[in-house]
Amino acid sequence: DAPGPARRFKGSFQVRLRQGREKYIIFTMLVIKVGGSVITRKGPKPVFDRAGAARLAGVLARVKEPFILVHGTGSFGKPPAARYGYLSGRIKPGTAPLAAIKASLLELHSLFLSELVSRGINAVSCPGCACFSLAAGRPRLRSAQVLLDWVLRGFVPVINSDIFPSGRGEFRVVSSDALLQELSSELHPELAVFFTDTPGLFDGDGGIVPRLARPGLLRLKRSQPPSASDVSGGMRGKIAELARISAGGTDAVVLDGRRPGELLKLRAGRRARGTYIHASKK
Repeated sequence: DAPGPARRFKGSFQVRLRQGREKYIIFTMLVIKVGGSVITRKGPKPVFDRAGAARLAGVLARVKEPFILVHGTGSFGKPPAARYGYLSGRIKPGTAPLAAIKASLLELHSLFLSELVSRGINAVSCPGCACFSLAAGRPRLRSAQVLLDWVLRGFVPVINSDIFPSGRGEFRVVSSDALLQELSSELHPELAVFFTDTPGLFDGDGGIVPRLARPGLLRLKRSQPPSASDVSGGMRGKIAELARISAGGTDAVVLDGRRPGELLKLRAGRRARGTYIHASKK
């Protein structure tokens, strides 16, 4: 039978299973975001980085906790945004070949899914537009229970950054960072993981900041210039989403997706190279 409604509390879920007599199970979970730059090669044409994806998938296959995966678009998404003028995220009607662009995004999604499955991960596609809706320009999770049903059955839901219908016949690109923030807000995972193409967040001298709380994160955000060349808002946009996650009570970590084994070190209680963001106290 299908699991009953989940009761959320920090870092874990209590879920009712209807199998003969009702019983409860408790489990912890991670939410993981894979930046598009980790699984694609930079350039004007969409190129899947199979080696990078395989390296990452090999590590994810060794993660012991259940997790939900979100991925960005990299060279499958950013060049069209620049070409058709929607780096702000807003797409006016008739200004871009949306069907062709969404088909390209779906191609990346399928390639990444295939790589995950080939490494023994029970990855299932959960398209962004099917899982989320838009409210005031922000993603809103439609049904946490659908994702949890997959997780409880031993699968890994994989969500792609997507293009959403918006008001007045327009469309909007929603970044994978924002999707992970919404998942963190609704699911209260133990940890939100950001795999990027950098080894963490940098201070003004170019050194990696090993640990931050929300006040330091906000100071770091103010020091970052706005990015007009990235739909997600670049590093400043990423830090803004990290601040929202921290304010919601979830710890987060920024790791180098080219060295994904750092996540296994972290989960084993060893020192990992990256930036750990401590959640605000509730």
